[in-house]
Amino acid sequence: MAFEHAPMRWSGEFFFAMAWLVIVLSISAISLLALLIRRGAATKVASLFYLVPPPGHCHHRLSPVRRNARPGFGLAVAGVALVVRG
Repeated sequence: MAFEHAPMRWSGEFFFAMAWLVIVLSISAISLLALLIRRGAATKVASLFYLVPPPGHCHHRLSPVRRNARPGFGLAVAGVALVVRG
């Protein structure tokens, strides 16, 4: 905030985005994580964090440098499958 000079634009979209971030992504996600860990699947739950980057790239055009990440995504998915299946 010390380096930004743009005025804050209070709008419905801003409040919706903040509510989504706070309620859905923070509270709901952490509650779901705690519930899964409480059920005794801590290793399986922790392995799911490795699946976060691949879906983030599904709808974006990958540059040649980032295309090299696809084998890594595949390796991460295979590793998670091994952990989840036991």
